Amino acid sequence: MYGIVSDMMRYIVKRLGQTVVTAIFVTMIVFGLARLTGDPTLLLLPTESTEEDRQFFRKQLGLDRSLPEQYLTFMGNALRGDLGTSFRYREPALDLVIDRLPATLAVASMILAVLIAIPIGVLAAVRRGSWIDKLARWFATVGQSTPTFWLGLILIMVFAVDLGLLPSSGRGGLSHLVLPAVTLGWYSAAAIARLTRSSMLEMMQSDFVRFERLSGLPEWVIVTRHALKNAAIPIITYMALQFGVLLSGAVVTERVFAWPGLGQMVVEAINSRDYPVVQAAVLVASLLFLLINLAVDLVYSWLDPRIRY
Repeated sequence: MYGIVSDMMRYIVKRLGQTVVTAIFVTMIVFGLARLTGDPTLLLLPTESTEEDRQFFRKQLGLDRSLPEQYLTFMGNALRGDLGTSFRYREPALDLVIDRLPATLAVASMILAVLIAIPIGVLAAVRRGSWIDKLARWFATVGQSTPTFWLGLILIMVFAVDLGLLPSSGRGGLSHLVLPAVTLGWYSAAAIARLTRSSMLEMMQSDFVRFERLSGLPEWVIVTRHALKNAAIPIITYMALQFGVLLSGAVVTERVFAWPGLGQMVVEAINSRDYPVVQAAVLVASLLFLLINLAVDLVYSWLDPRIRY
């Protein structure tokens, strides 16, 4: 027992170290790319401003220093929880990001996709060749071939305009979240359902499932406790990757539904060359994605202890 705990702790420390190193590389990339967008003083100051005015403004923002100095200052402040002040809003960039973070559609969309896709995929595999399986395959094909922006417009036209059941745009109560979450999570749900069906079909035809059936175990126990657990690793891997896709793809959905999310704010910050907001938003999103991948790796080690070694 002690050896198992020791191996688990060693694995967790190793993965935490890798996560920290990855996060540092992310900050370097974000810091460098943000400054390739151009000089923010050209957008923030009036067109009649002189070069002396621009130089003074750059000095006030710390942009007159070399890039290594700016990066070290950024990292030192970041370790204290200070990611700078927005050039545009004159507010702490981290506060602006945290304020928008609860409105991020990726989390709600992924939860919705998983709740829909896993049962559909499992039922399709268990009832292979039935009408449930055919419906699941149709759902996967249509879901993966439907453009997100088109689906969003159709949902608005049907459920908001024609039926008047749900609001068409903006952020408010739970009803405002339904259409954007369905739009963004539709593709992921279809892909996860397809992968779940394929993985479960492989498990249901394996030797250990045949043996368990011969042993007289109930079918629901075989499916939920054994087959699904063994099929879960590729499914969880894809879900983690899809979360990153949802974070990046949310920008289009937020535009369609006028949803004031993190993606919308990043686009506006890039257009106005608001470096601190871009850095804070991408850094927070990257850390969130890294933590999810860390959690996935820990789930791996629980599902298959051989991964720890």
